[in-house]
Amino acid sequence: MGFLSNTDSHIIALIIGALMLLGSFATIGNGSASKFDHDFALILLITGVICLGFGLGLIDLSQLKDLWPRNE
Repeated sequence: MGFLSNTDSHIIALIIGALMLLGSFATIGNGSASKFDHDFALILLITGVICLGFGLGLIDLSQLKDLWPRNE
Protein backbone atom coordinates (compact mmCIF):
# COMPACT_ATOMS: atom_id res chain seq x y z
CA MET A 1 0.00 0.00 0.00
CA GLY A 2 2.13 2.83 -1.25
CA PHE A 3 -0.24 5.69 -0.57
CA LEU A 4 -0.61 4.73 3.12
CA SER A 5 3.13 4.47 3.78
CA ASN A 6 3.45 8.20 4.52
CA THR A 7 0.22 8.43 6.53
CA ASP A 8 0.31 8.41 10.33
CA SER A 9 -1.91 5.99 12.25
CA HIS A 10 -3.54 8.92 14.02
CA ILE A 11 -4.67 10.43 10.70
CA ILE A 12 -6.13 7.08 9.64
CA ALA A 13 -7.95 6.80 12.98
CA LEU A 14 -9.38 10.31 12.53
CA ILE A 15 -10.71 9.45 9.07
CA ILE A 16 -12.20 6.13 10.20
CA GLY A 17 -13.73 7.74 13.29
CA ALA A 18 -15.32 10.50 11.23
CA LEU A 19 -16.77 7.96 8.80
CA MET A 20 -18.15 5.91 11.70
CA LEU A 21 -19.81 8.96 13.22
CA LEU A 22 -21.22 9.97 9.84
CA GLY A 23 -22.72 6.50 9.36
CA SER A 24 -24.07 6.50 12.89
CA PHE A 25 -25.80 9.85 12.54
CA ALA A 26 -27.18 8.91 9.13
CA THR A 27 -28.66 5.71 10.55
CA ILE A 28 -30.12 7.44 13.59
CA GLY A 29 -31.66 10.16 11.40
CA ASN A 30 -33.27 7.65 9.04
CA GLY A 31 -37.01 7.46 9.66
CA SER A 32 -37.39 3.88 8.47
CA ALA A 33 -34.54 2.42 10.53
CA SER A 34 -35.36 -0.60 12.67
CA LYS A 35 -34.37 -1.24 16.29
CA PHE A 36 -31.45 -3.36 15.07
CA ASP A 37 -30.26 -0.44 12.93
CA HIS A 38 -30.41 1.90 15.91
CA ASP A 39 -28.51 -0.58 18.08
CA PHE A 40 -25.83 -0.89 15.41
CA ALA A 41 -25.70 2.91 15.10
CA LEU A 42 -25.01 3.12 18.84
CA ILE A 43 -22.09 0.70 18.44
CA LEU A 44 -20.80 2.82 15.54
CA LEU A 45 -21.15 5.95 17.64
CA ILE A 46 -19.13 4.51 20.53
CA THR A 47 -16.36 3.11 18.32
CA GLY A 48 -16.27 6.32 16.29
CA VAL A 49 -15.70 8.39 19.43
CA ILE A 50 -12.95 5.98 20.53
CA CYS A 51 -11.28 6.25 17.11
CA LEU A 52 -11.48 10.05 17.20
CA GLY A 53 -10.05 10.06 20.73
CA PHE A 54 -7.11 7.95 19.59
CA GLY A 55 -6.63 10.07 16.49
CA LEU A 56 -6.55 13.27 18.53
CA GLY A 57 -4.19 11.72 21.07
CA LEU A 58 -6.68 11.84 23.94
CA ILE A 59 -6.83 8.05 24.34
CA ASP A 60 -3.77 5.85 24.62
CA LEU A 61 -4.22 2.28 23.38
CA SER A 62 -2.35 0.90 26.39
CA GLN A 63 -5.09 2.38 28.61
CA LEU A 64 -7.74 0.51 26.60
CA LYS A 65 -5.75 -2.72 26.85
CA ASP A 66 -5.68 -2.35 30.63
CA LEU A 67 -9.48 -2.20 30.70
CA TRP A 68 -9.79 -5.54 28.88
CA PRO A 69 -10.37 -8.48 31.29
CA ARG A 70 -7.55 -11.02 31.52
CA ASN A 71 -7.42 -14.63 32.65
CA GLU A 72 -4.82 -14.54 35.40
